[in-house]
Amino acid sequence: MTQLDGYYSGRVLGTERAMRCLTLERGKVAEAVKLYAEAFQAKLIDDDYEDKSVQLKMLNSYVIISPMGACGDCFVELGTDLDSIGRLRHDKRFVEVEQKRPTGNESVMLKDPFGIYFVLIEEKKITRSSSGEAILNRRMMPSSIAYAFPQDIRPNELCTIKLTALFVIRYGIAFQKALEKIASTEFGFLNVNHIRRVVYIEFRRVYASILKPSKEVNRSCDFLGKALELFFHLLQLEQVKMGVCRRSVMEVDAFTAAADYLAYMDVVGYSDVMPLPQRRSVMIAQLKEQTLRRPMSAPWSTIFGVSPEVLGVIKLTAMFAARYGKRIGWELMEKVGKRPLFSFLDPSDHCGFTCYNMVVKVYSKVLENFELLYTTDIVLERYFQCLPWGEEKDELKDLDDLYSFVECVDSFAQMEDQDFYHFMGNLQPHVYPFHDQTSLVHSRVHVLCPFHHETSPANVQEEGSSSVEVSVPTVNGRKVLEITVDSWLLEKVASLKEKIAKMMQMQAKELKLRRKSGGVLKEDKSLADNNVEAGQMLTATWRFSRWEVNGGSIMDA
Repeated sequence: MTQLDGYYSGRVLGTERAMRCLTLERGKVAEAVKLYAEAFQAKLIDDDYEDKSVQLKMLNSYVIISPMGACGDCFVELGTDLDSIGRLRHDKRFVEVEQKRPTGNESVMLKDPFGIYFVLIEEKKITRSSSGEAILNRRMMPSSIAYAFPQDIRPNELCTIKLTALFVIRYGIAFQKALEKIASTEFGFLNVNHIRRVVYIEFRRVYASILKPSKEVNRSCDFLGKALELFFHLLQLEQVKMGVCRRSVMEVDAFTAAADYLAYMDVVGYSDVMPLPQRRSVMIAQLKEQTLRRPMSAPWSTIFGVSPEVLGVIKLTAMFAARYGKRIGWELMEKVGKRPLFSFLDPSDHCGFTCYNMVVKVYSKVLENFELLYTTDIVLERYFQCLPWGEEKDELKDLDDLYSFVECVDSFAQMEDQDFYHFMGNLQPHVYPFHDQTSLVHSRVHVLCPFHHETSPANVQEEGSSSVEVSVPTVNGRKVLEITVDSWLLEKVASLKEKIAKMMQMQAKELKLRRKSGGVLKEDKSLADNNVEAGQMLTATWRFSRWEVNGGSIMDA
């Protein structure tokens, strides 16, 4: 069986930066990498694949070597110069094979010790596809959104549907089920008979090619609650639903910008019905006297010894590398040289390079990888279109535009990676999902409300009724309830939860209570026994188990 699989179907053939693929027996990958490093001056680009594949830059092409066991013949076409062709023809480790197919290019076919056939072609004679664009791998990208999209849909409807679809793809059908329990009447399009149901389903299909499903939902009963709080914090449902607050709609659109941009570029049919997302600064200009909130991806201060300007470029570059492969960083370094804004691409910049690799790693857990889809030149062209960079002065034109663009990916990464959150210094630590009060004492000195351990006994009221303030999550953000308790010494936490749940019209088991220091209150003990001081505000959080909301496959709903 012959495997003529040098390219993924749909790739622009013959371009100098296209990705190639080959397969080897598992035990031979390391040996092959060593051979290719010597013969082709191959450089290791990425060895962090889940299936233990490695990516090399061989001559002027990128090749992924996958350990897939025994396979048939594999052909890889590489563009190079005549000197390299001549040198490799005389390398005793390769066997020259008679070229069967007619060609007008100076070329040679060589077989290596592992049975891989390399077709070396003089690079200057390689021509691009007349289309000038990479063709999408349509097998992965079917979309009927153009047929399902209604022309009369209002902006507030659209932004709500999009944000919901984005979160359901990321956090699974359990998120949708929890949403229906909390606000069954607010999201009619979740109903199978709703007029907007088809639009919602199509956006789910679109975003499924952009985002990976989160693994945290199944690991923690608290995580769905965190995801719901972030969702409602972003949506500002009451203002969006009324349709009178243009600013609230724009803030949702600003958050989804990265996902919408990737959908516009990568999903067939999406650009027929949706425009490119606007920059944050363009939105603000339309608001005149109002402005938009700062992006949650913006840092509070210098991180890793890296300035906020460089960090913004790092995050954009990392997003493209996570989506289209780490080769993007290598090619970008060759293109921009030693400009200070891009110094993080050089391993000698220890702080910047370490920061960049960390961001690539966490973003790769959020974004689906499409590195086999485009040539590097096309990806870099898009990258510079997204970068608000003044090349002559080597400075950014609008830093908040940059942070706003990556906010969706960055926020999902900070939600799930505590180390990343602590390092990144999120600007809004008071937003509960990014401010996990069950964690250890926060080490960042700039946190608005730093945590502390309870070291002194609670000051309690010994007798008589009293009241306690509880900050509770709602679909319109947090609000404070004042709850009457019979006795600080006798009132059990379980009883207090029942009172809160009744006021919120939900079940007590779907709530958790925490004190100021972040500890979860024990339900079988009183407020006093839980070291809750008089006058101290408690925090209620949603608690939904994936199984309690009957979660399942995303295709189940």
